[in-house]
Amino acid sequence: MFAITTRFRSAAVLVAAALSLIGAAPLGSTSGSAQPLLTQMLGTWTVVQRMWPGPAAVAIALPSAVAKRRLIGNAFLQEEMTQASGLVGTSFTRVAYLNYNPISRTWEYVSLDTRAPQVMNERGIASNATDGLNLNGGRFVAAQWGPHKNVAFRYRLVVGPVRSDRQVVSLFLTPLSFAPTKEFRAFEYVYTRAPK
Repeated sequence: MFAITTRFRSAAVLVAAALSLIGAAPLGSTSGSAQPLLTQMLGTWTVVQRMWPGPAAVAIALPSAVAKRRLIGNAFLQEEMTQASGLVGTSFTRVAYLNYNPISRTWEYVSLDTRAPQVMNERGIASNATDGLNLNGGRFVAAQWGPHKNVAFRYRLVVGPVRSDRQVVSLFLTPLSFAPTKEFRAFEYVYTRAPK
């Protein structure tokens, strides 16, 4: 009984310490330039998408899209991107979340895309987020990329700054299962804010 009580007290102390940290830096709070970047990204945007099937490959234009961005609880930017209306082709939905975590002092980005059903997760530190974010991801396997099948990549996301109602987001891949193992730009999303 003594051991259980001691463990319970130790767990309670840990929980209290964690709650005091959260109380010191509420989850909805931001520091420095975290909040301005999120608010600059709000609204409805038209998106021009391009894909590169490999290093030194020619870019392939993808169907235009529309992205709707909104704040959730003044802490998370939610983006829902869909194919622009009136276009013929395979429709898709891409949902992404961006936030600044004041406890770990990192930016966190998560995206899900029905065109490639796997969760992408990137994190990074930015001293001045209004100049853009460089977010490092982990690894993922693509069923096919160019002539290669079941290829592994390491990925990195660059969220550019918002300037004159325009923003560029780029996904870079580094092949891990075929040569050359040099990073290349794989996707580019050019956002233009739709007029109100």
